Amino acid sequence: SYICTFCNYSSVILTNVKKHIRTHTGERPYSCTVCSKRFSAKTNLNVHFRLHTGALPYECPHCKKRFNQKTNIKKHIRTHTGERPYPCTVCEKRFSSKANLNVHFRLHTGALPFECPQCRKRFNEKRSMLLHLMTHNK
Repeated sequence: SYICTFCNYSSVILTNVKKHIRTHTGERPYSCTVCSKRFSAKTNLNVHFRLHTGALPYECPHCKKRFNQKTNIKKHIRTHTGERPYPCTVCEKRFSSKANLNVHFRLHTGALPFECPQCRKRFNEKRSMLLHLMTHNK
């Protein structure tokens, strides 16, 4: 078993530990040939590169809509299946995405992480803060 020199992470696969160590060092050895943006993992570079090529390799079997990332098509397919794999631990309401669960959970905690830079009013969703911010520009 290989062990991270910065923390307790370990794996029987050396490349997994090497990739993990980059989270500590900030090393980004993979560079986009189009825009020079750098990445810590080759898979992240490959996904990024599709933004330049317009490649959409993942097709929804229900509606034929195409996506550039596997995670995006998985989320999209839930709109067809109705699957909601993320339950709220407080009220048991279920959500199709972790992001939607996180927004909902703030209703229970009262967290308001998004602040208007103009007036300092706080919001539980970034979208709500941005809509509010537009009222200052009228």
